[in-house]
Amino acid sequence: MSSRPRPERDAAEPPTMLAEALGADQLAELQAVLVQAERVLGETSVPPLEDIDDFGAAVAALERGWRDVRTAVADADVRADDLDHTNVEDLMRRIVRAERTVRTADVRRRESAVRLVREALAELRDIGSVEGLIAHGGEALCRLGFDRGLISSVSDDVWLTESLHLDDDPEWAASIVAAGRANPVVLGRGLPEDEARRRRRPVLVTGVQEREEVHQAVAEASQARSYAAAPIMPGQRLLGFVHGDRFFHRGDLTDFDAELVGVFTQGYSFALERAILAEELARLQETVRLIGAGLQDLGPPNGGTGPDLALPRRPEPGHPWAPPPARTLRSVPRTTAYDATLTRREQEVLELMAQGDTNQRIARRLSITEGTAKSHVKHILRKLGAANRAEAVARWHQARSDVGRSG
Repeated sequence: MSSRPRPERDAAEPPTMLAEALGADQLAELQAVLVQAERVLGETSVPPLEDIDDFGAAVAALERGWRDVRTAVADADVRADDLDHTNVEDLMRRIVRAERTVRTADVRRRESAVRLVREALAELRDIGSVEGLIAHGGEALCRLGFDRGLISSVSDDVWLTESLHLDDDPEWAASIVAAGRANPVVLGRGLPEDEARRRRRPVLVTGVQEREEVHQAVAEASQARSYAAAPIMPGQRLLGFVHGDRFFHRGDLTDFDAELVGVFTQGYSFALERAILAEELARLQETVRLIGAGLQDLGPPNGGTGPDLALPRRPEPGHPWAPPPARTLRSVPRTTAYDATLTRREQEVLELMAQGDTNQRIARRLSITEGTAKSHVKHILRKLGAANRAEAVARWHQARSDVGRSG
């Protein structure tokens, strides 16, 4: 997969979260303090403003400036001719004010982020379907200040991308999701997401392009530099992950960003679990209604007075209690050696595997037992010579890609 060029929203230098939070006047004052520290002290360890990306770095720079001033004052008897005490006192006052400004802005940003989390989760509570939560989860995360929000699912330890929100570039978002789905990854030791699952905590990942222990296909397609990820775990079972990054901002994410993704994901997990249970309950209720409708429509067998429980009649299509139309799978012509090897039912099962469905969901969608679904999966792995579900899906995708290129 070729790396797409980094899109630029404008020709200006990408902003930092610090610059957006402080505003022009306060940022100019911080710049002036750093310049004055360099002028008064000569050699200083304080970095220039362009190297400061976040609140932590700004506070650390001001603290280093303060330490440099204290050291210079302590050595004043040696450098009496070189040190202007008036300027030193003024610099110390400005450092104190600047640090107070930066810390106050950081606190306000955190308070605002917590409020935005509550608002985003409140909106998600109004979405009652699993499909809707998957579609809008990334958008809700981006309201917290992230540039991109990715929702993924995990089934039988196979990690698949589901949806990604990216303002103004849905085509790129779709290509990132497609890269993840075409290259499913099995969770294992070494992946940051596996650590997030084991510890049930968010993780902060930096230096993404230089790391091998990441989802390589998604990393290449997204060009992410750093990201935060949290597991979707309303209980003991892992349902997936929420990822967020700030691609269009300069600098890496911080520990607070990871905590923010974690708090959001906790609420998102419960919303998703509630939607899953609601859909399961709706299907159960529909089944009960269908049984009831079938019993009511039965006539007494052989002139008797009781219903024939052994032969219930299903409602006709269009009946209010009739089952909803079965969700049809995409019809795929047999164009590869794998397709010729697999039966039509096995092709349907494999396509559902590629969508991240569990054996239970496959059984439900194809109206077969879970044991039959497991048997189909076992036959598919054997026929494709695959060690696990992810490898089978990957080989199937690769075979279709090869056919598409040759066509």
